[in-house]
Amino acid sequence: GLFVFTEGIAELGLLREISDALSSLIEMVPVEKRSQVAIVLVQVVAAVASAFVDNIPFTTTMLPVIVQIADNVDGVHIKGLGWALCFGADFGGMGTLIGASANIVMAGIAHEAGFHVTFSQFFKIGFPAMWISLAVSVCYLCMLEGVGALE
Repeated sequence: GLFVFTEGIAELGLLREISDALSSLIEMVPVEKRSQVAIVLVQVVAAVASAFVDNIPFTTTMLPVIVQIADNVDGVHIKGLGWALCFGADFGGMGTLIGASANIVMAGIAHEAGFHVTFSQFFKIGFPAMWISLAVSVCYLCMLEGVGALE
């Protein structure tokens, strides 16, 4: 089912649209800053999307997008985009109750133990934690990119 979903999204042209939109934003900055801008954009987009869509289908769907960006935009490297997608999707999953399967399992176990965890209760803690984690990972990856470790 996952690969059918991904192929369907590709056939609809949605992957191309996402890639073109991100590429256009990245190309607006000087070449020497593009890789860091791409890392930030991919992480933020991945985190916000993964907070509301399961991580695995989202990450699988985004892989061709980051490959296309790395191939078509001067100054952008696939290694940095891969890590950005990884961190963004991972941290996005902790943003909402539906962001990761583990969150749903936890809510089910908590419910059986007599503690009901609602979407909004989880969101109030998870979403800020997602942004804090994302801020740390953005700084970390931009630092690595700045010293040439992600080329």
